[in-house]
Amino acid sequence: MHRLPALAVLAAALTLSACDAVDSSADTLTDEDLDDAAVVVASALALDGGGVLEDAAAVASLAASVDAAGRSAGPDRPGCDNGLAFDEASSTWTVTIDCERTSPGGRFSSEFDRVSTYQFFDADGNAQRERADAASVNYDIVSGSTLFQSPRGTHALTSLGADLTATALDEDLVSVSGTYDRTGTDTLTTRRGERTVAYTLALALDDVQGPKTRVRSWRNAVGGTITGTLQSTITRTPADGETIVREVDRTFTVTFLEDGNERVAEIEIDRRRYRADVETGDIASIP
Repeated sequence: MHRLPALAVLAAALTLSACDAVDSSADTLTDEDLDDAAVVVASALALDGGGVLEDAAAVASLAASVDAAGRSAGPDRPGCDNGLAFDEASSTWTVTIDCERTSPGGRFSSEFDRVSTYQFFDADGNAQRERADAASVNYDIVSGSTLFQSPRGTHALTSLGADLTATALDEDLVSVSGTYDRTGTDTLTTRRGERTVAYTLALALDDVQGPKTRVRSWRNAVGGTITGTLQSTITRTPADGETIVREVDRTFTVTFLEDGNERVAEIEIDRRRYRADVETGDIASIP
């Protein structure tokens, strides 16, 4: 008569025991883990380092016409060589770019390449060749690589894909939304030692806004929100200790705030907030 309740109690006890056996420490991140994660996200944003803001600014620049006929010269990427080809059958442009940049004083430098396609669309969703009278432009990144050198170390992008759409083409600030995925390895050196971060980033841009002309002024005018997920393996070699390997799998949010006459990217991970330079991705608060 009492056998079933006894079995139920035993099953509950086994369930609780199994739960207690699960090691949840891997999901508990230290401040140092979060600092490393923030550095990865910030470098992936950098306007001058081949980051997501660099690509968003290039998309927005397609809203600018170069002559009265509305012809586009392709994305505006300062310091880059562009190659353009047009496919009549699909009304699709293919652009290849090769860039090299060095900041004043040589503290930051970047080399990056992209293969992308884009199409202009009218208000009814029909593809067209030129910018004139277009209501939106779709921009896909087919492939890309980046080598970005900063005072913190080397940031190497190994794969890249994006599906972005720019709207409000006739406004002063163009709106860019879509998805952006990148994989890479960062080798960082700080006073606390060296660490290597192998990561995958999945980003979603929601009305990220900036000017269609003077791409460099995105540093002053960028707005909107970026959300994403970082999955990474951090191999940390302290200056005076044993190597530690940490797994970081976290969501984050990026918003853009005023800082004097410029904007900064505020990155929030696990309720911890960091402010990064929009242009370089540098986070001054991390030693």
